[in-house]
Amino acid sequence: MLAILWLQIPLTLSQLYQRVLESHPLARAIGLRPELAEAQAQANRGIWDPILSGSLTEKNFKNQLYFTLFSADLKVPVWNGLDFKAIYENTGGFSLNPEDVTPPTGLIGAGLSIPLGQGLLIDYRRAAIQKARLYALMAPQEKALLLADLLLEVAQDYWEWFTAYYKVQVYTRQVEVALARLSFLRESLEQGEATRADTLEAYVELQLRQQLLIQSKADLFKKALMVQRHLWGETLLDPSQFHETYRPDSLVPYVPRDQWDYLISQHPKLRLLDLKRRIIEVERRWATERLRPRFQAEYLFLRDLEQWQTGWNQPFRTNFKFGLTFAMPLYLREARGSLTSARIELKQILLEQEFEARSLYNKALGQIGLVDSLWRQVSLQQALIRGLFELVELEMIRLRNGESDLFIVNRREREAFSVLINLYELYARYGMAVAELQAILAWVEPEN
Repeated sequence: MLAILWLQIPLTLSQLYQRVLESHPLARAIGLRPELAEAQAQANRGIWDPILSGSLTEKNFKNQLYFTLFSADLKVPVWNGLDFKAIYENTGGFSLNPEDVTPPTGLIGAGLSIPLGQGLLIDYRRAAIQKARLYALMAPQEKALLLADLLLEVAQDYWEWFTAYYKVQVYTRQVEVALARLSFLRESLEQGEATRADTLEAYVELQLRQQLLIQSKADLFKKALMVQRHLWGETLLDPSQFHETYRPDSLVPYVPRDQWDYLISQHPKLRLLDLKRRIIEVERRWATERLRPRFQAEYLFLRDLEQWQTGWNQPFRTNFKFGLTFAMPLYLREARGSLTSARIELKQILLEQEFEARSLYNKALGQIGLVDSLWRQVSLQQALIRGLFELVELEMIRLRNGESDLFIVNRREREAFSVLINLYELYARYGMAVAELQAILAWVEPEN
């Protein structure tokens, strides 16, 4: 047994965390969320892409060219709501509308489209970009929460494996003790120093302990496979060999208490709520902006392509195109409804944020109380075990002196080994309580 333990590789929970974060498919999938959010943000930034367009219309009937209309324009959105525009037009034919006539070499123009009402302070493009940036900032926070949940699942499997492993060690030790005692009693029976009842008692006790060992080994195999499923990129090809290669270690990764305030203040849940609040604030600003009427002014400098360098000193007297557009819904129901909705959602987020901050702190405080309580129970259980095994030794001395019997010794041993198993279960509960504290704080950084 000692040789097997020596050959097995100790696997701590921190090491398992590290491997999960590096190679686990779910961890890798979660790690793609920021990249996906950035790709979506890039797609939203497409509303600021310059747009180049053109059109050609021609009418030819009975070998007679009535008209040819060609136009091309470039529209470049600018952040402050302005649109820069450049155009080129070239027409020909005998049947042109007067407004379509251009110089023989074509007509060029450049100018701006300016919102003077709705869209001056913020427009749908700026609102979309700001929201896309905030959504991209949400992805790392969502990633941290999902990783914390994944590591909590890993910890649960690990500590169940830990308990099952040490149950096997305890039951193995019990069987070894029972075998040695049965062998001793059989020799004593042959020499007339022991009774057949004692030998039968030892045999029955051995059978009971072997049954417990068989059950515990089956449970260990199952629990080991649950841990093995979290290991990826390993050279270990046969999952059934995992429990023969690795053994759990009792080291527990722990969150330093001096990091509590920082972890709570920077908690992903709180940061997500803050980002949601900022998104709703953008929606509120855009809803407020839509209460204003649309008033768009457009001005283009127009120049003959052959004489494009002249006339720029008189931009509003000749050779220009100017337009005004006005529009306003009479009831403003959509804008007023959107603004009211945004205000209500903003209040909801602020209330939820206030509650979540207190809730996180209280959960962490209650969990650390549980962690401390379990650790004190572990210390008391260790002292209890020392006392119980000392009683077993004393009972063995009494047995050898003829002052006790094997039934009492077996009872003492069963009690001591049962409490030892409870110690490992208690330690696993302690480790799981620490893992739950880490999940509450969304702490996913494993210790080295």
